[in-house]
Parts: sequence; C-alpha cells; structure tokens
Amino acid sequence: METKTVEALVSVGQRYAGRVPAFEVEPAWWSEVEGVTRQLDQLLSVRTMVLRLVHADEAVVGRGGRVVYHVQALGEPRAGVLDETPYDGWDAIVAPDPLRATWAEVDGPGRLIEWARGIIGPLDPVQVKTWNLSCLIRFPGAWAKATSRFCSIDADIIDHIHRYDAQLAPTVLGTSAGDRWSLLAHAPGVDCWQPDPPTIEDVVSRWVDVQAELAAEVDELDAPVLRPEHLADEVSRLLTIVALPGDDALAVEELLTKLPGVLSELDASGLPITLVHGDFHPGNWRSDGTNRAIVDWADSFVGHPAIDIQRLRGWMPQAQGDHAVEVWSAAWKRRIPNSEPFRALQPMTVLGRLVGAVMYQRFLDNIEPDERVYHADDPRTELQAAVAAMRACGW
Repeated sequence: METKTVEALVSVGQRYAGRVPAFEVEPAWWSEVEGVTRQLDQLLSVRTMVLRLVHADEAVVGRGGRVVYHVQALGEPRAGVLDETPYDGWDAIVAPDPLRATWAEVDGPGRLIEWARGIIGPLDPVQVKTWNLSCLIRFPGAWAKATSRFCSIDADIIDHIHRYDAQLAPTVLGTSAGDRWSLLAHAPGVDCWQPDPPTIEDVVSRWVDVQAELAAEVDELDAPVLRPEHLADEVSRLLTIVALPGDDALAVEELLTKLPGVLSELDASGLPITLVHGDFHPGNWRSDGTNRAIVDWADSFVGHPAIDIQRLRGWMPQAQGDHAVEVWSAAWKRRIPNSEPFRALQPMTVLGRLVGAVMYQRFLDNIEPDERVYHADDPRTELQAAVAAMRACGW
C-alpha cells in the first residue's frame, strides 16, 4: 500500500507546542488520518486530532508525497519528543479564516465528538477522515460526520430517503442541522467494490424507485441545486474564472453554442429532476449478504438522475457497467412507461462533465486557500473532458 510522509505541527489549544519528526503512514490519501493520529497518540502519549491540511506536495494531488497537518493535542505532549523551535508563520496558521471548516478550528473535532456522545454515550472515538468537505469520526456501532456549508447533510437527506425505503441508507441516530452534523448507525457488511449482478440489480433499482418518488419533493430538500438548464450560465461564469489555454477556451465557447441541442436530447429521455447521490460508485454501497445500503450522502444535489448511472458506469468494467445501465433503464421504464432512459446517456457524457466542473468550482469558492490543493485543477480538467466528450459524440 502507498504511504504519505507526515509532518505534524502540534498545538495545545492555540499555543504552538512543537513539530513532530517526519514519519511514514498509510494509506497515502491526504484526507485519511486514522493512521496519523494512531502514531501521534503513541509518540506523544496524549490523544490527538488532525485539524486541517497546511501544506501538501502536489506531485499526485490527493495522495502520497509530503503533507503537513495542524494537529491539536488534547493535553500536554510527552516531554522530549517535539522540536520546540518556534515555527515561522504559526500565527498565520491559527489566524481565523472566514472559509475555514468548523472542524478545522481548534476544538472543532472535540465539539462533534461531545455532541455525538450526548446521544450514544461515552464511547471511544476514532478520527477517520478530515478535509475540506467533511470530518468523519468512528464510534463502536456509529459514525459522526460534519459536512461543509455547501454540501448536503447526510442525516437530513437520509430522512427523506427513508420515507420510501427504510433500508436503503443507514439509520439516523441524531442530527444537528445548524452545525451540519449527522450521527448514523454503522451499516453492517462490506463495501461493494466488486458487486455481483444481484447487488447491482438490487441497489440500482431501489435507488431509482426512491428517486422517482423524491422528484415531487425536490423543493423540500436542503441540498445544492444544479439543474441542466442552469449549466449555460454556470459554465459561462467558469470561463471568467478558470485558466484555460486559448484553444480550450474557444472549444468551451463552441460547446456552449451547442448546449441547447444537448439539453434537448436529455429532455427527450423524459426523466425527472430529482435527488442525485453525486458519488454513486459501488464503494459507497454496503452489503451484509442480506441487506444492501448506500452511504455517503454529502455530495447529494438536485439534478438529473442520469448523472448517477454515468458515475457508476465509469467505475465498472464494461460488462458490469452495461448490466447496470440495463437495470437502471428498466427501472425507470417501470416508473415512467413513456420515458426513454437510454436517450439520456449520450448527452450526460457531456453534461456530467460540466456538472463536475461547476461543482468543483463551488468547492474552490467556499474553502480556505490551504485546502484548495485538493480541487485546484478539477474545473479545468472537467471542462476539457466535456469538450472531448462533445467531439466524441459528434456534436
């Protein structure tokens, strides 16, 4: 397994306590921090929490290389371990930022943990993940999650889903909508990275059934909105923000002139605007052999349902992807007999990329500068991919 090289700048509260000698840890993903705090807890003889990314080498965005975190020690670290040499720039690291996530603030993860313990009792927490989109804390039998102001709240979305399928998403144990916190029961089983045909058939068809019901309730959902008809204005805005080479910028402008025809083909499919999962790959499915559930609802938004099948198909080998599409199309035909779901697939190869570009720019607009490294190039690459898809379709 790949590793990352971690450097930890440790504080007790706001006070800089020192720097930990660099160490290797797996997995390599920057946002995965369970291994980081495990080593730091042992090294410093005190519980630690990763607050945020301060710096990362950018050779491979999102994983590997050298990463520097601001880490909070929840007590005085063991003497003689930290390099206590004053750190140039520490004041800038702890200075408030209006776009900082609440869990990236000093005591931020602790507030989430104490809230969760108020519901499930004094169970031992493990910080699993932290980055600009969410913070994830594992308890025995439960997960606490905080999401960014521009993401959906898992528990809120799940409450809507449970109206129509009580087993399709984890049980909600608690919600703090104002804090954007969710407390969810653990979904038993394993991640379905290699789903068998019955799993594909079960999850895809049940999700379509829920989407068909939720189409009448989209105005009730506390979720970001990105309808296909909004894309022209959103992409025009991107052209004023995203640095594209001249030929690429001209190609996106050409795409905009052809967008009405692409949208018309999408509309001809007859599918409704509804809730979209947003990251509908099988790694976000869980199965215990009896029941199957979908997890990780923070990327959900109001949009076109073909986005989800496009995402799923891209994660699977062709045979599995083709099977998933057949199941998806048949499920929509059962719900809307006059629909033509297959007609949505080709336009979505273009529109899905445009949606991705817009979403990534929304991330960048709403996260503090140090964390933008995760997404800095994504709007550009998604726009370029949309152009390539348009040309491949012959538009």
